[in-house]
Amino acid sequence: MLGLALLAQVAASVVAQGVPTLAPFLQADLGLTRAEVGMFNSALVAGSLVAMFGAGWVVDMKGERAALVWGTTLMGLACFAVLATHGFLPALAVLFAVGIGSAFPTPAGSKAVTSWFPIERRGLAMGVRQTGIPLGGALAAATLPHLAARFGWRVAVVVGGLACLAAALACQAAYREPTPTPRVVTTHHRLPRLADFLTRDILLLGACGALATMGQFVLITYLAIFLKETQGIAVTTSATLLVFAQLAGAAGRILWGVASDRVFQHRRRPAFMLPIALSALGALALGWLPAGTPLTLIAALVMAQAFCTLGWHGNWIALVAEIAGPEKQGRTIGIAMSLMYPGIILLPPLFGWVVDRTHSWPGAWSALALVLLVSVLLILPVTEGTLHERRART
Repeated sequence: MLGLALLAQVAASVVAQGVPTLAPFLQADLGLTRAEVGMFNSALVAGSLVAMFGAGWVVDMKGERAALVWGTTLMGLACFAVLATHGFLPALAVLFAVGIGSAFPTPAGSKAVTSWFPIERRGLAMGVRQTGIPLGGALAAATLPHLAARFGWRVAVVVGGLACLAAALACQAAYREPTPTPRVVTTHHRLPRLADFLTRDILLLGACGALATMGQFVLITYLAIFLKETQGIAVTTSATLLVFAQLAGAAGRILWGVASDRVFQHRRRPAFMLPIALSALGALALGWLPAGTPLTLIAALVMAQAFCTLGWHGNWIALVAEIAGPEKQGRTIGIAMSLMYPGIILLPPLFGWVVDRTHSWPGAWSALALVLLVSVLLILPVTEGTLHERRART
């Protein structure tokens, strides 16, 4: 079951993480500014934002399997519509539809982990499931830029869509839910209010996530352009770096999950804060690299940065899920991610806008480091969720 949830996330991430790796091809084909390049990722995230609470409702009411199948199917079909687009705005519209489908795998897969795994192993299991995002990104970085160079970026997106349809078929055929599966039990006629889900801790976690994800999407979207302009590194070499960066991020999600289980004794918050703080330091180091820095040093720094800036997400999801309790996990995760997504939509293009305006990559990376440090401060008042889950069990 963990493998199927992971497969769905990998397939969805081939598209969601793959589009940013196509940034140089999109920029050249459509004549885009750096800020406009960031808007393609924003369109994907905006689609997810619109659908996230609905995806959580499907998870709570219909089950994980339905959400996994519906989401990956929608993504796969929407990818094929890219073939009919020939301009900036139509391409944005199609990627918005792709983003709607991408809203489903995270709450569905997260609910699968909390349903199948006890709390003492949940950090590791959630970390494994969350590796689907960087693993999908690594697979995309290893294949999609080469397909785009030969056949065009639209064909590369369609290949990602085929991966989503294959995952949908696998989940439809093989995924089953634990018995009994926690479901929403209606004991009265009052409809759930937003306040039932949007607690102080969830609000803080959503705001923290909105800022922290800037590091992830800036690294994925702008690394190739940054290295080309400041170090003269070819796009194909940067694509290879992105592959290993995504693998480092996958390793980070597993090892930071293990740290939350064993080193921090099931406490998610410190295993969430530490990698974000380290990624702030990494952003400063990347931004102020002198021209002519050896490629080996750049690669090592990129790997370390990816390990931290992509590694915290599993503990964030686990913390949200444990605060929510089993009956509200899908919708609470949906709301928390809805709070996170405006940051993903707005902040990466803002990074590009800063570079366009100031012509200063070091200044933009320094601003990113400041944003990451603010996100660490926001997590300090959050209460750990393990007590909530123990109460729910009794």
